Amino acid sequence: MTGQEPSFGSFLRSLRLKAGLTLREVEQRSDGAISNAYLSQIEGGKRPPPKPAILVALGGIYGAAVESLFERAGYMHAPSLSQIDIAYEQVIADRSFDFGTRFPGELNDDAKRIIIELYERATDKKLLP
Repeated sequence: MTGQEPSFGSFLRSLRLKAGLTLREVEQRSDGAISNAYLSQIEGGKRPPPKPAILVALGGIYGAAVESLFERAGYMHAPSLSQIDIAYEQVIADRSFDFGTRFPGELNDDAKRIIIELYERATDKKLLP
């Protein structure tokens, strides 16, 4: 494999190990939104790269740049997301928190910030500086 990039699954696994996390710890940190079995299948190359919302959540859990995850997953253009958009995607990916996050339409940054702040207060997680 000299000269070849590792597969997306191998890349994802290396990020998880670098963060010092087990598959179960990732599942816990995602509040069950990303099951350890699903993540294991992705890392093992048995499933394709996940949807963008999952990549955003993994980026937050691993402390990795979302753009690099999108690029390695094979998306044509990595999104240029603001901190609010990244934090909001993490809120959306958390299945245990659905208050106000299922609005059927586009939200502006102020509305997203309010939902993120509610999430931070309810979960004691810090997503925005």
